[in-house]
Amino acid sequence: MPPFTSNHYNSQDQGLGEKFFLDGDDFLTNLNLLLYMNIMINEYMRERLEKAARCLKVLAHPTRLLIIHLLGQGELSVQELEKAVGVSQSNVSQHLGLLKDKEILESRRVAQQVFYRVKDLRLLQLTAITRELFCKTE
Repeated sequence: MPPFTSNHYNSQDQGLGEKFFLDGDDFLTNLNLLLYMNIMINEYMRERLEKAARCLKVLAHPTRLLIIHLLGQGELSVQELEKAVGVSQSNVSQHLGLLKDKEILESRRVAQQVFYRVKDLRLLQLTAITRELFCKTE
């Protein structure tokens, strides 16, 4: 078989075991596939990084960081968070709504009270590092 005809494999034994070489058309097809996969992986990574940036942007507020810190110790009601944060219920509710919309918090309702908790506890590691870096007293 000629070495570069379409749709076949050319095998050659060079003393190191059998090796397979793709012919020209298959090589280009596989190269295109690899390029496409690389583009898709980069696009997926870009989407994940954009989501991370949106999350970090939402967290970039002192009241929201305090809320995350408080919820790191367990689930709290809106009223408990209002007292602990020291701002109005309306203000706390706005921050909680934003954090919930970005899937950082989740909530449950019991009668008239709404309780919030951190959705993914790994986020607490991030806020702990933030406190360690920026909130140390020297």
